[in-house]
Amino acid sequence: AVSWAPVWCDISSRITLVTHFAIPAASLCINHRFYNIASTQAVTVSRSKKRRAVIVDLLIVLCYPCLVITLQYIVQGHRFNIFEDIGCFPFTYNTPPAFVLVHAQPLIVGLISFVYCAMSIRLFAQRRAQLSKIITPHR
Repeated sequence: AVSWAPVWCDISSRITLVTHFAIPAASLCINHRFYNIASTQAVTVSRSKKRRAVIVDLLIVLCYPCLVITLQYIVQGHRFNIFEDIGCFPFTYNTPPAFVLVHAQPLIVGLISFVYCAMSIRLFAQRRAQLSKIITPHR
């Protein structure tokens, strides 16, 4: 295959690669926010806590994928592969550092997101039980 647009291939392969990390990171932010909502005891949240939550979300969603993309440069063999009828695709050598730096990252973030999800469901179930205890009439 001939690379007619190598700059486009550089950009599109990085976009393809970043989506593998950004989607689990977005899930982590959503589940983290649900957990914060479920575990909140106060009705109002201070301005500094809101700012801190936004900063944490931005770090997870923006900085984490960019960090992993820069780590991918360590284990890439060449800039990209070109597949016929598909296009450009990122390339990573299958080495032990690649599994740690690139391939395991979405799984690790997904597992952390799963833990937050499970804790949120447990807390929401507890709140529901508390609310139903208050609402149901005593006999």
